[in-house]
Amino acid sequence: MSGIFTSLAVMMSPRGLEAAGQGAGLGGTVFLGVLVLAALSAICTARSMDKLSSGELRATPVDRVAFGFLDAARFFTLTVLAVSWLGVAGYAVNEIFINSFPNLGASFTILALAVWACFLSKKYAGDLFGGTLTLAFLFFVYVSVMVNQPITGGLGYPTELPQMFAPLLPAGLVEAGPMGWMQLIFLGVLAFVGFDLPLVFENKGSRAVPAILLVLVAFGLFVWAALLVATPEELINSTVPHLVVAAQVLEGKGSLLMGGTIVFATFAGLCALFRLFGHKVRGVLAEDYSGYAVGGAAVFLGVIIAIMLDKGWAGKDELESLISAGLCFWFGSYALIDLLGIIAMRRARRFYLPRFLTLGLHAIAAAVCCLHIEFINYFLYTIGCLAVAGIALGFTMKEYCDYPPLEEAESEDEDEGSSEEGEDVQSDPVEDDPEDEELNIVSYK
Repeated sequence: MSGIFTSLAVMMSPRGLEAAGQGAGLGGTVFLGVLVLAALSAICTARSMDKLSSGELRATPVDRVAFGFLDAARFFTLTVLAVSWLGVAGYAVNEIFINSFPNLGASFTILALAVWACFLSKKYAGDLFGGTLTLAFLFFVYVSVMVNQPITGGLGYPTELPQMFAPLLPAGLVEAGPMGWMQLIFLGVLAFVGFDLPLVFENKGSRAVPAILLVLVAFGLFVWAALLVATPEELINSTVPHLVVAAQVLEGKGSLLMGGTIVFATFAGLCALFRLFGHKVRGVLAEDYSGYAVGGAAVFLGVIIAIMLDKGWAGKDELESLISAGLCFWFGSYALIDLLGIIAMRRARRFYLPRFLTLGLHAIAAAVCCLHIEFINYFLYTIGCLAVAGIALGFTMKEYCDYPPLEEAESEDEDEGSSEEGEDVQSDPVEDDPEDEELNIVSYK
């Protein structure tokens, strides 16, 4: 569950909610179809990651570099995104809950609480992390469901049955042409940017599926609901479309619920980042100190985020260039893994054609990140640093280097195939050992 909750925390972050609202405003009901495609692509890529990282499939002798790229992109992008999350969360606290509490003070408070949570015992930290994320998810779903209710019996729901049909193609998307469709794909892929995080903990592609489906249902409800209470133009022109929708649905109550969603999801996202980084550094620490990995990661990353907040990066345009560079590298890593998956499946003579759609979606999302970059120097410098860091990680991290060389793996597959086809190969019967049988059963669980 730890990996599933980690991915949910990232996908339910303020930027994920913003992507859902902006996508609804730009694409109308068509965005629901894009979300489904993005979810299916996420599942396909997760399966490719699982098979490539475990060594079950091999494409090239340097497959591990792709995972080094992905880890470098993960940690950098989530760190700079955390600064943006805290900026939005501080705004929510100041505008919705306590007007006298300054934005920056609220941001530092949430950051401090997230660092403190990482020093609690494993049980209490997990309960706090999972509880806050569950509340955020339930608040978001509740608001979305309420918008979809027609007026009945004077209960005061804001929509009526004739309005249940949202715009299929907003005028803005038609006017934008191909660039509008590319932007729509980018927003759909961005909504599932955290789907690969369960693999960091469990190394199983199937662990990503529950998180993807939960977010798909929640965002689908929200997109439909948003188009019932606001025009696409109102949503696309708002920087906080989720708050606009909530305020129109349940007035003050809706703002409180959605504000709580933002604050709780930001706290959970920070905890997820700290736990993720701590899980990675635990492998390079001595066993006596591995228990301090998560706390140390929280302090280290917390200090970096605090310095960026103090310097005002949460409101700078330069931060958006850093985020764009990180997302470009992250989506590009997805596309690279998709390509390696296609090569590996072709070598193994498996059906791989659907992977081309996944590759195309992630490539388009990466390309869109390169558009409208205001500070090109920040963007290029970040891309270069991430490339160097990814190569270093790919060739030095033990977890990427455990599987056998490509030639050895292929020869083993050929030997297995020839032994299965041969009719004259016989083996002497061996009596089953109860102890060995029990061990075999355990090893296959």
